[in-house]
Amino acid sequence: MSEMSYLLAIFAVVEHLNKSELPTTSKKLIIAYANEASGGSFMEKARAAVHRYTQTVLPSLQSIQEKSRTQKLDKLDHLVLKLEYEASRLPV
Repeated sequence: MSEMSYLLAIFAVVEHLNKSELPTTSKKLIIAYANEASGGSFMEKARAAVHRYTQTVLPSLQSIQEKSRTQKLDKLDHLVLKLEYEASRLPV
């Protein structure tokens, strides 16, 4: 179940960035990008897949934490935090 939550979190980030719902073919492509991505952690793989699909660099956890001290977090920040959480729950 946690892998599905992880994938749904990736899709939510991409859908937010693209401002549209992903078709099944796009979801399969994003899963393939995540599986092919180099990187040691699931979060690194997710970031690589999102970047490859959307050409967008996601904010780092550190930058979101710093931002939260002075500003209200936006929707993307919350989606990235959810993705971080879901990635951390997967077995290594």
